[in-house]
Amino acid sequence: MMSLSSEQKALYERDGFLAVRGVLSQEEVNALKHTLADYLRTGLAMLRSGHVPEDGTVNHSGVWIQLEPAVLSGKVRVEDPTLAARKVWNLYGNDPLVTQLVHDERILSLITPILGDEVWFFADKALLKPPYIGVEKPWHQDIPYFPFEPKEPYLHVAVWMALDDATAENGCMQYIPGSHRWGNLTTATTWTESVAHLAVEESQIDTSQAVMVEAQAGDVVLHDGMVLHYSAPNRSPHPRWAFILDFISTRARYTGEGEPNYPRLSRTGRLQTG
Repeated sequence: MMSLSSEQKALYERDGFLAVRGVLSQEEVNALKHTLADYLRTGLAMLRSGHVPEDGTVNHSGVWIQLEPAVLSGKVRVEDPTLAARKVWNLYGNDPLVTQLVHDERILSLITPILGDEVWFFADKALLKPPYIGVEKPWHQDIPYFPFEPKEPYLHVAVWMALDDATAENGCMQYIPGSHRWGNLTTATTWTESVAHLAVEESQIDTSQAVMVEAQAGDVVLHDGMVLHYSAPNRSPHPRWAFILDFISTRARYTGEGEPNYPRLSRTGRLQTG
């Protein structure tokens, strides 16, 4: 079974992120891309006739799709739905391939050394950065977006999976090493065209410390919910598709209403009551 070595865990704890190469096979990458493309082609079929959803989002069989701002505004007309979307989410429980991936022992064996033997699966999302029009994601931390406390390290891990080669040109991930220990800085709201983001005021941080993490399709980057990260706009001719799974330690305190209704997973992938 795949697992983190003691050296890898130490690097993650030092930096707040860790690249793990070659986790997914090319066949698995292709299957995920095919699944996402099917949702896009069906859910955004109206683009072929020039119709753009008014609010920029579509719910297709329980799966949500968000357009890139340039497509929503009409600045760019895109007839190929696979080149029009910024984000696809909520596939768990709606799509069998993604539901199976959440329970994959390889994934769980990478995160449980950090989070503990039992975790909640919180969310899935694909971030697609189409060629030329993919917008940036401003500097931010993840866990301030989520209904969990405290806002501190080692309670959330994002499993970021490259479905295309991610490069400096098409918007690979950037991190500030060690920033997961700086506390919650994600308190501002910023916009990239029509997309609102909870983000960090850049005047508060030194972005020259940022490290680019380029990745090949099939690589995984683990990052902590408190580490500062960013991705630049894609102005290249190549897409930068990535798929992310968010896991939360059951040591975290849920601050939403009622009891947390999220799948609870053990190291072996066994589903337990939420």
